[in-house]
Amino acid sequence: MEDLKLKLTQLDPGKFLKKYWPYLAGGVILVLLASYGLFKFAIAGHNDAQANMDGSNSSTVAATSTEGLVGRKLDGVLVKPEDAQLLPMAIMVEMHPDAMPLSGISKASLVFEAPVEGGITRLMAVFDATTTVPSVGPVRSARPYFVEWADALHAVYAHVGGSPEALNRIAGLLKLHNLDEIASGKYFWRSKGRGAPHNTYTDQQMLLSAIDSKNWQAISFATWSYDDSTSTARGDVLSIKIPYGGSYNVEWRFDQEKDLYTRYQAGKRFADADGSVVKTRNILVLTTEQRVLDDYGRLYIRTTGSGKATLYRDGYKQDVRWSRSPSENIRIETTDGRAVAMGRGTTWIEVITQLDQVPTTSTASSTSGL
Repeated sequence: MEDLKLKLTQLDPGKFLKKYWPYLAGGVILVLLASYGLFKFAIAGHNDAQANMDGSNSSTVAATSTEGLVGRKLDGVLVKPEDAQLLPMAIMVEMHPDAMPLSGISKASLVFEAPVEGGITRLMAVFDATTTVPSVGPVRSARPYFVEWADALHAVYAHVGGSPEALNRIAGLLKLHNLDEIASGKYFWRSKGRGAPHNTYTDQQMLLSAIDSKNWQAISFATWSYDDSTSTARGDVLSIKIPYGGSYNVEWRFDQEKDLYTRYQAGKRFADADGSVVKTRNILVLTTEQRVLDDYGRLYIRTTGSGKATLYRDGYKQDVRWSRSPSENIRIETTDGRAVAMGRGTTWIEVITQLDQVPTTSTASSTSGL
């Protein structure tokens, strides 16, 4: 020990640094790199936590990397290939005032809204099988035109009975994945907090259980075109009003920053029972015809052939055409026959059948008070 102390006292600092400086410099660099790495990790963790709080990590947000991902057939959202073509789940949901607030609509990938008897509208909400939705409803009865749109998607069609024309249509579609609560009640439940007939619900797990039990398989259907443009350009059509009548009047207000439309009904923001606000990326207003079928006022609405349509996307309005053959999905094209690109994400199809339902729009200069 005494010899070691003697050697240390005799150590020449200059000679020591000259001999060992490469090792000392390397150690300093390693310490700096490690400190920088810890700093970056902390910042990244904070940003990820903030993104989760803001909801900006949602699956409907464009992926930062598309490597290995493909567009989901139902809504174009980029997903893993094995999730791109699962069996869609289409559920009839009523819009009667006694049914409000609805459940699960904000999580749908595709929604059809069309008139039914009595001057009211009804929804068919279509969900991807990977969507987590704990409650959907109130579930109501089938109508023939909704049956045909569900059949075009080869979807599971969940409903509670139906009009005579709808049930006849279902019986004639041998490949339709029909799930009627009257015959398959175990895949639905009745809420004790609501009165009949506004109290029937289902959920993702029940529907997946039905699919598994009945061994239903996904069948390919024609999908729409989706735009991969990264353009941040936005139009100035900030409000679309669809006058279905009375408390069923709809307004969609465009958020230029989020590139989404928020639904308002009877002047109030439309939200699910859990508070989730209903938003969409695309709005397709589809024009067709109707006629009354019976003394109850039930309707026939034409779903095949072709007709005028209007697409609202990114704040722009585009006049297009729709067409459909029996058992095929709706095609959306320009007036000269070219495919129209939709934005990846949710689409609402608003079906209008009368001149007094034609939408009106407002631009940025006329909606400054919104």
